[in-house]
Amino acid sequence: MCAVILAKEGMKVCVLEQDKQIGGCLQTFSLKKTVFDSCVHYIGGLGQGHTLQKIFSYAGIYEKLKLKAYDPNGFDRIAFGEEETMYPHAIGFDNFADQLASFFPEERDSLKEYIRQVRNVGDHFPLYRLRSGSNDEKAAVSGWGVTEVLERITKNNRLRSVLAGNNLLYAGQESKTPFYLHALVSESYLHSAHKAVPGSSEIAKQLATELRLHGGNIYRSTKVTRLFEQDGKIVYAETEDGQRYHGKQFISGVHPQVLLGMLHTSVIRPAYRNRVAGLEQTTSAFMVNLVLKPMTITHRPFNLYWNADEDSVWKAVKYEPGRWPLNYALYFTESRKDVGYAESLSILTYMHYDEVRKWEQTVNRSGEECERGGDYDAFKEQKAELLLKQVYKRVPELRGNIIAHSVATPLTYRDYTGTPQGALYGILKDVSKPNETTIAVRTKIPNLLLTGQNINLHGVLGVSITAIATCAELIGMEHLLAKINKKG
Repeated sequence: MCAVILAKEGMKVCVLEQDKQIGGCLQTFSLKKTVFDSCVHYIGGLGQGHTLQKIFSYAGIYEKLKLKAYDPNGFDRIAFGEEETMYPHAIGFDNFADQLASFFPEERDSLKEYIRQVRNVGDHFPLYRLRSGSNDEKAAVSGWGVTEVLERITKNNRLRSVLAGNNLLYAGQESKTPFYLHALVSESYLHSAHKAVPGSSEIAKQLATELRLHGGNIYRSTKVTRLFEQDGKIVYAETEDGQRYHGKQFISGVHPQVLLGMLHTSVIRPAYRNRVAGLEQTTSAFMVNLVLKPMTITHRPFNLYWNADEDSVWKAVKYEPGRWPLNYALYFTESRKDVGYAESLSILTYMHYDEVRKWEQTVNRSGEECERGGDYDAFKEQKAELLLKQVYKRVPELRGNIIAHSVATPLTYRDYTGTPQGALYGILKDVSKPNETTIAVRTKIPNLLLTGQNINLHGVLGVSITAIATCAELIGMEHLLAKINKKG
């Protein structure tokens, strides 16, 4: 996104990508000719006139994307234990409150207050409204903890658990996660929820096409190992095969810890290095992707978030190995041939890096294939079986109707996204340490800027907005926002 914005402004731009496939978390893969999303299964904020729709329109890709909408009366459904009830998260602020009020009739005022607070927080983050503003606006709401605000809104523990039931979207921790993280993620989906067809990699592909139209270049399988600094500025990026790419400006989209490993310079002080090295990361994940027998599993036009009980909404991220899984998410993909039936299902749950640490010396990704060993394969299958055992309780018709499956662990996420310990969403935001856990776009090196999910907020919307903040350092915020708002 940064490359497209700057190329549209007439700059000569190139992207250095370590993987064969571009797009980071937008990567897809296929199994039995069925396309799977590796990370991004659905996207918020793409409704007409909404923030991401405006950004994508400016970037020249919105009209080229094929989007499939989710059920507006419940794009996400929240379930607990073996209860049949599924609580809907609906699209539209009034609709969201109305749908949940049918389950919590005495909590209608609380639901209205929840919506008010979510929108209020969004209003305090200027770029999420595509306007300029000051950090003081964000500071006014950044100190609110998510559980603290939810407890203030309602005393009903079940409703609080429902409101935070899709916590897997940001891997929040009850004592640390700021309410703004929950609010900004949730609000984008309350505007709209879409799936990119056939997969999220279409976003990256369309951005690549647009970049090339404006004279930009992309070099795949080009892993940067060093940024050479001289006289306080970066002069070139060096790759593992010794190639050097010279430039006037450099933008890093990799995790700050990884970036600092590439920088051999006294300009970046030890205190900053130590601070970044000591930051807690969000947890990682375990995913099972299933190819389904044709016309056997009814398609669900929603995502299902299951929690073992009300408390698991927050406790699942700190699970004990003997009590796993405490939550999961189900993402169905409808068959294009057999409408009404699912062709695939992805199952996501948390997994701690410690569970795979014994194999951390191995690397296995496209272009750098390596078998991790039979004991690793056995570990994956054992965990997949445990996870499927829980899912069968909710979707019993899955038994006997799975053609093929693949498994991803924290090591998979680490190798493909370049994040330490396979952190799902990068650096953990801590409401008690706002300055320590916030990484600025600018660095001490004037021609080195940062972007990506570790800087402001993760997700397609969060990273797109961060791209605006990054590029504004080079071309001006007012100039860029005027163009985006005019186009959108």
